[in-house]
Amino acid sequence: MPPPITFEPFGTAHLSTLYLIFAVALALPLAVRFLVPTAVRGVAYALAGLLLAQEGIKFWMRLDTHGFSADLLPLHMCTLAVYLSAWMLITQDRRIFEIVYFWGLGGTTQALLTPDLEEGFPALSCLLFFLGHGAIIVSIFYAMVLFRLRPYLASLPRVMFITAAVAIVAFAVNLWLGTNFMYLMAKPGRPSLLDWFGPWPWHLIGLLIVSLLSFVLLYSPFFVADWINRNPPTRYEKRRDLDMPTKRL
Repeated sequence: MPPPITFEPFGTAHLSTLYLIFAVALALPLAVRFLVPTAVRGVAYALAGLLLAQEGIKFWMRLDTHGFSADLLPLHMCTLAVYLSAWMLITQDRRIFEIVYFWGLGGTTQALLTPDLEEGFPALSCLLFFLGHGAIIVSIFYAMVLFRLRPYLASLPRVMFITAAVAIVAFAVNLWLGTNFMYLMAKPGRPSLLDWFGPWPWHLIGLLIVSLLSFVLLYSPFFVADWINRNPPTRYEKRRDLDMPTKRL
């Protein structure tokens, strides 16, 4: 049996997979909307099933390899995002969507860029990692295009509070069981953004700052769009409209 292939960050296989994920995230909702609009619910259920199925396979693989352990608890942010994405696709719940939006585009995207993986393609663990994380991104775009879901200004404090609450629970579990959920006790074994923020516990400050900045950055397009739509025309714009000649019928 040949030795497993080590994962190569930003190698050909990694970059090709990233391109494929974001291409599907953009193309799938548009294709459903314009080509088969009657399949909106069906495709959403299929996506939800895919998310849950790959998570079930990963759980079984870890259980078969390492036996039952505390690491099987669903307290990593991306694992929680998988279950919440499936729930959101089935229920179209906007409160669930806003959590998935910030966690997915903020945390899952980071995980896709700097995966904490030992084995590379075509190892099943590697394929499932990108399938699960990629499906979260696809689900977000699908919900925005077809369910017309979006975050609002009030979503920021709500999601920040929920994230902090989950982090407190994960930290307590880490202290109790010796785990490393949400990378609160140690940085990932592979290179990541957290390497810029020093050793534990200082990297927690960097993690907090990055989370807050990413949440604000992810909401900014909606803030700008809302401001433009609600901003009344200036006096110059009103005068220009009045000075335009009326077309005779």
